[in-house]
Amino acid sequence: MSSSNALIGTLITLDSPELALVLQKAGFEWFFLDLEHSAVLDLKSAQRIVEVLQPESYAIMRLPDSSETWIKHALDTGCDGIIIPHVATAEDAKRAVTYAKYPPVGRRSVGIARAHGYGSSFQEYLRSANDSIAIIAQIEEHEGVENIEQILSVDGIDAIFIGPYDLSGSMGILGELTHPDLRRNVDKVRTICQKKGVPFGIFCPNSTAARAEMEHGGVLLAIGSDASYAAAGANALLEGVRASE
Repeated sequence: MSSSNALIGTLITLDSPELALVLQKAGFEWFFLDLEHSAVLDLKSAQRIVEVLQPESYAIMRLPDSSETWIKHALDTGCDGIIIPHVATAEDAKRAVTYAKYPPVGRRSVGIARAHGYGSSFQEYLRSANDSIAIIAQIEEHEGVENIEQILSVDGIDAIFIGPYDLSGSMGILGELTHPDLRRNVDKVRTICQKKGVPFGIFCPNSTAARAEMEHGGVLLAIGSDASYAAAGANALLEGVRASE
């Protein structure tokens, strides 16, 4: 898969639809709304951001856990997909698919929500949701790497996303993103995904890492975050001003 297939995205960690819109105008194609770690993003604020971003770009929510309640509430916002954290086994993947798919495939319950315009496109949404919503399994533990083939065998998993920081922590090398052992595990997951034709994604801290992933066929790339871009812009401006003093 060539680099032209890559979707370039970024993390959203702040409760700011305005900043998300600025980043969309900059050219990001998909947005990783981080409900797992952000202290200020809840479902209400995340839905507001989804409303701003769609339909020009994809809004994907990473959930705090893989519970039925979180999956149901997130999908009812009308987001384009969900990232399920800490998928380590095929059973983890099957459970997520079951909660995310309407019957007869799964057991997602039906309620009135933004996803179908609060009822205005109810039947159309029910007919299309099982096929149109992306379910992405996040591999961030060594156990998940070891079980990647079984995880990919689960019908309904649309993509794999590597969490390199937590994966490095599970290997006893927390934060060492260039460590050879971590790179071998990332390469293993990428290779198996490509062999099976499943899109592979990963968080990239900077453009250098992102270009390397694109060259190796990465499809779903999340580069930096809204907060990091705001900080970088402010730092660059202040450094420029102070350099002239």
